Amino acid sequence: MAPRHEPRVPGAWRAKGRRRGTRSAKHLLALVALLIACGAAATATAGAAAPGAAASGATGTAPPWQAADDVRSQLFEAQTELILGTRAAAARQVERARVRYGGTLAPAIRKADPDADRAIRIAFAEAESAARAGDQVALAGARGTIRAALFAGAYDVTLDAVQDGDARTARAWLLLREFRTATRFTRPGADATLAVDQLGRRRIPPAEARQIVAKDLLDAYQGRLRELLDDAARGDERDLPARRAEASAQAAGYFGILLPRYLQDMGDARADEALAAYAAMQRAAQAGDSAAFRAAHADAVASLEGFTAAPFTEEEAARRAQQLLRFLALVPVEYGRGVKDDRVTLDFEIQEAVAFQTGADAAFQDLQATLAKRDPARTRTVAEQLARLGTIVDEATKRKEGVTSSGDVDDLTGEIEDGLEAVMPSAWKEETDESDYDLIALTLDRMEAAVGAGQYQQAEQARLEAYAFFEFGPERRLKAFDPTLALDVEGLIWFGALDQEGLANLIDKRAGRRDVRETRLVLDEKLADSAATLGDSANKTQVVVNSAILVFREGLEAVLILAAITASFVGAKRRMRRPVLIGAGLGLLASVITWVLAQTILTSLDQYGEKLEAVVGVIAIAVLLLITNWFFHKVYWSEWIGKFHRQRRRLERFDKVGFLSAQVIGLVLLGLTSVYREGFETVLFLQSLELSAGTATVVEGAGLGLAMVLAVAVLTFALQRKLPYKKMLIVTGVMIGFVLVVMVGQTARTMQGTGWLPITPMGFDPPYWASLWFGIYPTWETVGAQFAAMAFVIGSYFLAQEVRVKRPQRLARRRRAQAAVAAADGAGSTSEHVPAAATASPDGDR
Repeated sequence: MAPRHEPRVPGAWRAKGRRRGTRSAKHLLALVALLIACGAAATATAGAAAPGAAASGATGTAPPWQAADDVRSQLFEAQTELILGTRAAAARQVERARVRYGGTLAPAIRKADPDADRAIRIAFAEAESAARAGDQVALAGARGTIRAALFAGAYDVTLDAVQDGDARTARAWLLLREFRTATRFTRPGADATLAVDQLGRRRIPPAEARQIVAKDLLDAYQGRLRELLDDAARGDERDLPARRAEASAQAAGYFGILLPRYLQDMGDARADEALAAYAAMQRAAQAGDSAAFRAAHADAVASLEGFTAAPFTEEEAARRAQQLLRFLALVPVEYGRGVKDDRVTLDFEIQEAVAFQTGADAAFQDLQATLAKRDPARTRTVAEQLARLGTIVDEATKRKEGVTSSGDVDDLTGEIEDGLEAVMPSAWKEETDESDYDLIALTLDRMEAAVGAGQYQQAEQARLEAYAFFEFGPERRLKAFDPTLALDVEGLIWFGALDQEGLANLIDKRAGRRDVRETRLVLDEKLADSAATLGDSANKTQVVVNSAILVFREGLEAVLILAAITASFVGAKRRMRRPVLIGAGLGLLASVITWVLAQTILTSLDQYGEKLEAVVGVIAIAVLLLITNWFFHKVYWSEWIGKFHRQRRRLERFDKVGFLSAQVIGLVLLGLTSVYREGFETVLFLQSLELSAGTATVVEGAGLGLAMVLAVAVLTFALQRKLPYKKMLIVTGVMIGFVLVVMVGQTARTMQGTGWLPITPMGFDPPYWASLWFGIYPTWETVGAQFAAMAFVIGSYFLAQEVRVKRPQRLARRRRAQAAVAAADGAGSTSEHVPAAATASPDGDR
């Protein structure tokens, strides 16, 4: 067996620790292995790059990232030679890599970070020794050490260049870096690149640019460090010693990059414990001691608890927290769609649940350090529950039967949400739209990429996800602030707007990426306008006004009814007004209670988004249809108010009975029902607006509308019998008919968004005012629903006229005609029976 090389602790790295402020730092860049088995693609890359690398090795003219890639590729060739070739050939490849490093990279790294340079040179010596000894693990470990040290050196070169204002050098060396692994819901970090670009344009000072670059890089290395620790654990589980050793060493190297921040945040004692854990993990990985490795690995993972190398700002943390909550809420939704009882019915929905769970886990890891400082025990519990949720959704991807039920996933998710609710700062829990816009942009990026690859099914799913983020987030508020803008965004995502074809149509037609990109650019502009609109608190005025109008309109109707009822309560009957007004006050109180109950119920159902809005809209339309019929059939102003008058007259005849009279009770109930009927309608109508804009804004508008109603009530009762109630009620009826048409169009469009109605474009683009004021959308379904509603109201009016007026008139005419005929027949019959003598002489006996 080839000899094992014990990891060393270069003195230069200890000096680096002292220079960076540590009292006893013992950073360990051990000699460990790189995973060889996963290198088929890398072998091809190395084979292609090696000849060019050899040719340019001495010149040192290649950019840093290319030179570093050449070094890694040549070391990989050495590993390949050790497996498939000879030890001498492997040693020659190591020497070529050493020469390549000495050209472009060594001078700059030696100047900016001599400790990293010294670690690289020692690792090259260990690599050559391992190659000659035939030690594959030690050779791979040397390659891993060199990789980590190259990143560490490039990190310092980049920061020094930025600090000096040298954007050109910084731009060249910034390419030699790691990135946080991108997922469906995260992008590779670009902040550093943008900062260097702005530095070159002299738009930001060097100090600010350095801070941005350092934060971006540290965040990337911490994210990759977690992944490397996971990779090391998987190597141990699968008995892959090279993979285990390589991941352990590289993780230790990345921890060295984070070490200065770790010392600042966690202190010397924790730093010493962490360094000891990484050293033990490397030794155990290289020695093949699985038990010791697992113990040291657990300590290394624990060392990262409560630590964030690049802390978020308060705004960034709140944004990430909202993403975490959003992802977490979507996991049981997708899982529930894909599982019935304990069987998987839709694999695609399970994949969506996995994606959202992965996003939630990544977001939680970003926030875990901050949360742990607030409540370590509860944060640890949430982490364990998230891990269990991940296991559940992952198992559902591997088998069809015997999976966890959707109810259990709901319960577990609820427990996680409760834990986060308890540990998160209040500012993190305040709903914002920024995280939604981030997710929309990421999902649209994925849609474009799928279109470019010709994967239109995946593109359509990404489009639907983007709309879901818009629907559950900004859209509900945007509809209240700027309905036209909301329509534009919806149209661009669906069937088209602003002379641009919609994404849904483009994907359905298998359009090219260029066409999709054109619509995407317009959509991005409108989404930016949406973010700016929702960020302007002045736009809340529109919601307040809308709420006030709704309350005023319904309140005015109640006032008119009460005025009509009490108009005859004058003189001795004036005392009867009080119980009616008391009843009206109770009706108002009952309306408020109904509002609270509606809020409680609808808030618990808020996760259903537009589906809930559609249901509320359908109920409101049903009520509006009934009310409109009352108005247009004379039933309302004739029989409805007549009913109140008849009831009033009956109550006036009641005598007192005990403490309260039946008359008083009846009048109180009369006032209560008169107001509560309107109050109930108002609560129902306001729910859609509340779902869009939030409770506080709607309550503000409702209060304004109520104040206006009270003012009108005072004037009405002061004028009392002088008002033309019938004409005023007719005007109110016309207003409600107008609202009916608008609400039908909007509800039909909402049902299209939920998938309950199809979308069939009509081929025209209506003006903004038509959509804004009349709810007219360019689809056959929405316009058809509005015509059907109008036809129903108008048709029922003529039907009522037929039943209540024309038919009775025809029957009356028919009866009169029949009576006339009968009278004529009767007269003729009588004359036939009169004696001739009686008719002969007018003087006969009569």
